[in-house]
Amino acid sequence: MRVLPKYRNTFFIRLILSYTILVIVITGIAGGYLYTQAQRLMVDEISRDSRNRLVTAKDYIEQTLLRRFEDNLQNKALSTIFFQNNSNLNFLLDEGWQGNFDRITSFRQDLEQLNLTNEGAYNITVYFSKRNFVVDHNYFYIQPGNSKDAAFISNLDKTVPKRWLIRTLADGKQVMSYVVKLPYDSSSAETKGYLFVDVDMAYIKESAAKIMSSPLESLYIFDAKGNLIVNTEQANPDDIRILQTTIGSGQTVKEINDDKRGKVVVSYLDGSKSGNGWTYAIIRPMNSFVLSSGQFKTKIIIGCSLVLLLGLLISYLISKRFYIPMKKLVLHIRSLYQPNQTNLTNEYTIIGNALNFMGQKIVTLESLAKTNEMKNLVLGAGLDLEHMDGLPKDCRYLVAHIRLIEGVSERFKHRYEQFNHPVRYELICLNSKEAAIIYFFDSRGKPEDETAADNLFRVQAEMRGEIEFGAAIGALVQSPEEIPISYQLAQQAYRYRFLYGSDAIVLHSKISLFKPSPYLFSYDQYKNALKAGNINGANRFIDDFAATLEERNQQLEAVELALLQLVSTIYQVVIELELQKLVPPSNLFDELKKDTLNETIESIRSLSGRIAVYVQESGNHAHADVILKLKAYIDEHLHEDLSLNILSEEASLAPAYISTLFGEVMKESFTEYVTRARLDKAAGLLIDDPRMAVAEIASLVGYRNPQYFHNKFKARFGITPVQYRNTKNTAVPVSE
Repeated sequence: MRVLPKYRNTFFIRLILSYTILVIVITGIAGGYLYTQAQRLMVDEISRDSRNRLVTAKDYIEQTLLRRFEDNLQNKALSTIFFQNNSNLNFLLDEGWQGNFDRITSFRQDLEQLNLTNEGAYNITVYFSKRNFVVDHNYFYIQPGNSKDAAFISNLDKTVPKRWLIRTLADGKQVMSYVVKLPYDSSSAETKGYLFVDVDMAYIKESAAKIMSSPLESLYIFDAKGNLIVNTEQANPDDIRILQTTIGSGQTVKEINDDKRGKVVVSYLDGSKSGNGWTYAIIRPMNSFVLSSGQFKTKIIIGCSLVLLLGLLISYLISKRFYIPMKKLVLHIRSLYQPNQTNLTNEYTIIGNALNFMGQKIVTLESLAKTNEMKNLVLGAGLDLEHMDGLPKDCRYLVAHIRLIEGVSERFKHRYEQFNHPVRYELICLNSKEAAIIYFFDSRGKPEDETAADNLFRVQAEMRGEIEFGAAIGALVQSPEEIPISYQLAQQAYRYRFLYGSDAIVLHSKISLFKPSPYLFSYDQYKNALKAGNINGANRFIDDFAATLEERNQQLEAVELALLQLVSTIYQVVIELELQKLVPPSNLFDELKKDTLNETIESIRSLSGRIAVYVQESGNHAHADVILKLKAYIDEHLHEDLSLNILSEEASLAPAYISTLFGEVMKESFTEYVTRARLDKAAGLLIDDPRMAVAEIASLVGYRNPQYFHNKFKARFGITPVQYRNTKNTAVPVSE
């Protein structure tokens, strides 16, 4: 006789035990179900009745009790009293109280009458916000701050109209308040005031208690925030706890064991059924319902015993029948997969190990395939991909490009997945230093790219010191086929790390708004400063140049063009001053351009300083001879029109450069020197030729307007030309 392996005998025994336990469990469940069915029917009956009572209570309080105040306030108060009674309300809303005390008195009496005709109304108040005064059924307040409801009135503009709210008055009275805007129901009109009625909470509680059929029943009403607002019996902390537990569980009907009352049924009607968002709950005891059936229990025991015996017989037959195909299945698995013999206890272990092994293989292959396909999707290498069907639908897509500065992409992915993220995403490692993140946005709200940027900023801060990275976020797209476009735009945006640094997080939506045209700089100013050896002047220009570019309102191409123009200006200075030995001009732009704008500016500043120092030390102020020659030319042609353009033609130098050199050599500007020379020559002519007219002298020194000459002369010497001549020579008559 062949002996079966140990693990097979163990499996057969376990199979029988399993079915036996299953029979016992099923029998117990059936017996318990039959035993509790009668009691459950009782609970269901009480539950249906309680729910009907809750609906009745809700309809009475909201549709009858409170609706009476709403209808009186909206229909009678607004339509009947105010609009047909001399239009006091509309008149006071527009004109105010000044000079209208008769209308104020009449209007207050209307409110008093309305308050008296509404049983339970505690106060009716109108706040005229346009004219800033208050009238209630008792008083008229010129200043709203004097009203007992001043705090509530000051926040009326923030109060939701046509909704009941609970509040406590200054005298400690708890009321429900209902507010309407004035003019009533005119959405397009300007809000001129507010009308609100306060209903005594004690009146509402008394009214609610009248609809309870038994003193043992307790009705509770909670507001939308879960605060108790109405209860027919004195608030019991145990009842409140029971109600909060039931409401929190989500079960509208629940049977609970209470230490004092035994079993009670708790029912509630959630806020969605209430126009005010209130939750209605009721507690009813079950001590009047008794379930007692000994005969039924005996039948349950006999039936369960028979089922148990039958179940044991069936479990043996099923176990034996099931074991035959199990044996064949194990033999087939062992022909395909050779497990570790030391870990085998039964057939399930063999099957489990084989399935686990194959599952791991499948997961690994699927993960690798998905990674490759997602990488191809981002890079645009192919759109007919199997895993595109697995992407979320009915959403929009946004791709972020990640560039690792310190660390590798796999480590970044592992750390990124440890954080909580506000939106769904898919992270793909492209290579060791680059990754892409696809964000899936379901709804519109805060700009999606800003949400993604905030998330990356948070991750960047958490990883600081461990992993350093920069990122750029592309444009939002509507379909998976457009994901490569979003990634390409993110790559383009990451080029702006030149402006913001390698660890910056750049949004394509921001840079797309930048100006495409470059800023027009006066490069001649920089050129002249270099040629004059003026280090401070060159640095000032570079500072202004850098500050303008750092405003971050120009596209990268415009910034690079500005830098190229600045370097071209250096080219010109090098060529004009023959500084090729100091600064070889070949590939100068590539040498000066660094990874970031700040580093590039500093390299340009360093080269500018070397050029300026070289100009100073080499005595390049040989141009001083040119300035002296130009000075002589000015002195000889004071009677003619003089300008930097004229001197430029004489010296074959740029006007701005002449201006710079003139100031350095003469220690005063070109304009200051010409003015001083002309006035000094005029002063000499006034003394040397006393008979010459002042107007003629003005013409000889280059002034065509005698009055202008007169003003300039007085500004320099403190006296008029005639007074100047008279102080020097008073014996000779003069004409002017």
